[in-house]
Amino acid sequence: MIIYYDSYCKLCSHSSVIWKKMDRRQRLHFSSFRNLDHYPKEMEQKLHVYNRGKWFKGYDAIIAISKKLPLLWLSVPILTVLKWIGLGDFVYNTIAKHRQMVPVNQCDADGCQIKS
Repeated sequence: MIIYYDSYCKLCSHSSVIWKKMDRRQRLHFSSFRNLDHYPKEMEQKLHVYNRGKWFKGYDAIIAISKKLPLLWLSVPILTVLKWIGLGDFVYNTIAKHRQMVPVNQCDADGCQIKS
């Protein structure tokens, strides 16, 4: 499973570090899509996971990752119910829309300022 995360997003990068620590069997491989020469623009809005010829995006990617990590197996039924009632996608999309991005090429001699 390859997880394509946004390295410009602090939440995304932090989540990737946590998942990597939980992945004792080393089944997950992490790649910032920002390091790719060409990537779908949609990757800037949603987490993307590629596993066994299938793509998972957004909340579905969270569920796919949870299925691979034994420590998160108990959360899969809850995540699935939240998906079924529409709350999972709603919460994911709300968080994704309001996440903070590190400014790129916008720093001056005084350093980078992140807007709050």
